[in-house]
Amino acid sequence: MRKKGLLVVLCGVLLLAAGCGSKQDDIYFWVKDYNDIAQWQPMVTPGGGEGSVEKGDQVAIIKAAPDGWGGVQSEKVTLDLSKRPMLLVQVRENQDGFKWGAKFVPSNLQMEDHAWGFYLIEDNNFKWNNYAGVDLREKLGQIFIDMYGEKVEGVFWLYAAGSPEATVEVTSVKMFNQKR
Repeated sequence: MRKKGLLVVLCGVLLLAAGCGSKQDDIYFWVKDYNDIAQWQPMVTPGGGEGSVEKGDQVAIIKAAPDGWGGVQSEKVTLDLSKRPMLLVQVRENQDGFKWGAKFVPSNLQMEDHAWGFYLIEDNNFKWNNYAGVDLREKLGQIFIDMYGEKVEGVFWLYAAGSPEATVEVTSVKMFNQKR
């Protein structure tokens, strides 16, 4: 039920932005298109998963590492969870049999196992140039906020999984703050 409500809110925000004559990009505080994502570096992990990325036909093609999962990480970004940021990942293609996902890794790690990041979008096969979206405050939760605070710096990981040949084609990654 929450997912349906969140989808309705997201659609409402996008429709309102389009209907009010404002430019759609004005609602986003962080936008990375496929050109930007194609410049991201391999994920920095405690071991394994250091994938790669290349620029394709209007997509960034993220490739798993030889161990069967892995990808790339964004530059550092600061989240203000008090503003209920929403993360949107637009995926054009993810071949059947493979999966992709997204994580957030805080810069100021409080526990060693946090170096593997916090799941934002669990491994899935979502595709066809649709957006996968997540309310970051809700997903990370109160325990995360108690440990890292409402303003936290870190990086996003986008990764492919399921095989050394796994790839995910990403069109864009965006964030906006929800008005509440």
